[in-house]
Amino acid sequence: MNSFASEKCFSLSITKVAGWLVLFGSLGACTSSHGQADTAQITFSGFVDVYYAYDLGHPHNDDRPQFLYQYNRHNEVDLNLGMARVDYAKDRTRAAFGLMAGTYAQANLIGEPELLRNIYEARVGMKLSKKKELWLDAGIFTSHIGMESAIGIDNWTLTRSVNAENSPYYLSGAKLTWTISPKLEVAGLFVNGWQRIRRVQNETPCFGTQVLWTINDSMQVNWSTFLGSDAPDSLGLYRIFNNVWWSWEGRKWGLQVAADAGMQEKVSSIGWDSWAGAVGIVKRRLNRTLRATARAEYYTDPGQVIVSTGTPHGLTTVGYSLGLDHQVMPDAFIRFEVRTFHGVDALFESVHGPTQDNTSFTLSMAARF
Repeated sequence: MNSFASEKCFSLSITKVAGWLVLFGSLGACTSSHGQADTAQITFSGFVDVYYAYDLGHPHNDDRPQFLYQYNRHNEVDLNLGMARVDYAKDRTRAAFGLMAGTYAQANLIGEPELLRNIYEARVGMKLSKKKELWLDAGIFTSHIGMESAIGIDNWTLTRSVNAENSPYYLSGAKLTWTISPKLEVAGLFVNGWQRIRRVQNETPCFGTQVLWTINDSMQVNWSTFLGSDAPDSLGLYRIFNNVWWSWEGRKWGLQVAADAGMQEKVSSIGWDSWAGAVGIVKRRLNRTLRATARAEYYTDPGQVIVSTGTPHGLTTVGYSLGLDHQVMPDAFIRFEVRTFHGVDALFESVHGPTQDNTSFTLSMAARF
């Protein structure tokens, strides 16, 4: 998860995904025709996000800081995420299957078996009650943690907060969701680990919970948790994690605030290591097609539970960013962002050696279809 595969592997991965998509599309076309007769809803969709990032630190191998998994290549035009997916729904059954490629998938799924690294989502769900909105979904699905996703145009900022980059983007297991009312949704999860498709060799069960409260059309509050282990049984290392976020969006202004807090048993002594993060984002609509964003964030992981830096205070940094988005069409954006970090330790590469500061510029063109 914290290193890149070789360029050769990436090229092979693209070729493999392309072959899957040809077969996938052919099968899908036949299924769609049959599905219409059975009143099933089958939807094909795609997403492409291409970017250019320039890091003033000039990292020698062109890899951005190790705790970033999105837009993480320096000084090259690259594919962050390209995805094709199909969604199926009929009566009390639903399913989704999506394949992906890009530097995000290459960086974030490097620890998974090779055959699974290009899967964005693969799940099936059944409605357990005729009268209540009670669904059981199983497979690989997007994480219930955080307010940011891998789909860039769904997020207020171009790049992801450090909180989002270092908590699960995806999970594998089962999820029971109960939509109690249009304003309240709760969920319980049994998963294979902390952002794992294949679990590590342990017998410790991993669980999660979520409560999403839609206060009104403009405001939402969410609380998500994770409990379990992401280490072999020989180490133990039980982990407890909480994420809370609040979002409000008016006609011109918007505000999002999120906070993370986690703790994990220490490896070689009695006690717990802890980490935490917080982020605030302000959005301002300038006109019908332009919007500006500003972000401030803080993250600290002195015990190096999530990110191993080898420095005295681990990943402890503040960050700021300013962004400008141009909405070309409802699902097509050109986005620009400047972002800077200041760490307690010399966490970042530069042409002059390790430094406490890092500044970058990112430009993205993205469309969903």
